[in-house]
Amino acid sequence: MMCQRERIRLGQAVGVAALAVVACLIAVGTAASSQKPIDMLKIATSGSLTSGTTQQKDEAAMDTLRDLIKDETGLKNEISKLKDWRELAEKMVKGEYHVGVFQGAEFAWAKEKYPELQPLALAVNVHRYPTVHVVSRHDGPARDFAALQGKSVAIPSSAPRFLRMFVEVQAKGSGKTPDQFFAKITTPDNFEDALDDAVDGNVDGAVADRAALESFKRRKPGRFRQLKEVVHSEPFPPVVISHFNNVIDAATLTRFRLGLLNAAKKERGETVLTLFRITNFEAPPADFEQVLVATRKLYSPSDSGNGK
Repeated sequence: MMCQRERIRLGQAVGVAALAVVACLIAVGTAASSQKPIDMLKIATSGSLTSGTTQQKDEAAMDTLRDLIKDETGLKNEISKLKDWRELAEKMVKGEYHVGVFQGAEFAWAKEKYPELQPLALAVNVHRYPTVHVVSRHDGPARDFAALQGKSVAIPSSAPRFLRMFVEVQAKGSGKTPDQFFAKITTPDNFEDALDDAVDGNVDGAVADRAALESFKRRKPGRFRQLKEVVHSEPFPPVVISHFNNVIDAATLTRFRLGLLNAAKKERGETVLTLFRITNFEAPPADFEQVLVATRKLYSPSDSGNGK
């Protein structure tokens, strides 16, 4: 049995631990209360968030997203589109924006320069970490990416930027840009058209992400069997919703995070997210930093497809 002296010592230890916790809570509460609650949540992106082919479609989708954020979080918000990830990161650090939306590789580069940039949520399209797949007809001669040199390839106009990054780096292995590497690059409206063109022999290859390729397999299993993979990428980080330490108060940050994580659980939220090729938002997992590090090793800002 525990003696009186041991009970006293245990009580003292628990008391010290409790005081430490209380002190931490007071410190956190003081820090949070020192920040003025936000009346208007200012959000900025490093470019277009949609696959819309016209500015009108893009603006309409953004209006719908603003309404969704207001409904899910109760926060009035404005969304601005900046010229590139560098401008976005710099303005976030200066406190001009509360929340930033980066393409995955862009966030990897920005966080290396500004370590206090923090991921708030990941915008996932079926798979947490997307991959790029280059395919050709099953009976075609191509066995690797190099075999497509001087050939034609379809890259959808709606393709996320990381697809073009992967193609650019693959072509760079031969000392060429994609325009120099391929004889012709077509830009169909969507992934299904690109894959159909490869099946029909209209082009020698097509580029798609994993989610698009799996969708094509479900919709057209017979045509999918006529394709083969030529090469695929390492996992990319997905689109990242981020914030900069101490720019946004804790209460607003929590409301916004929970609103994002719950958005796909409601029918309207699911419909809106489809406009942006997002199935759901997720909290950053334990291996997220490792994926960022791997991405920085494989890709540099010069590979971003727009020279930024």
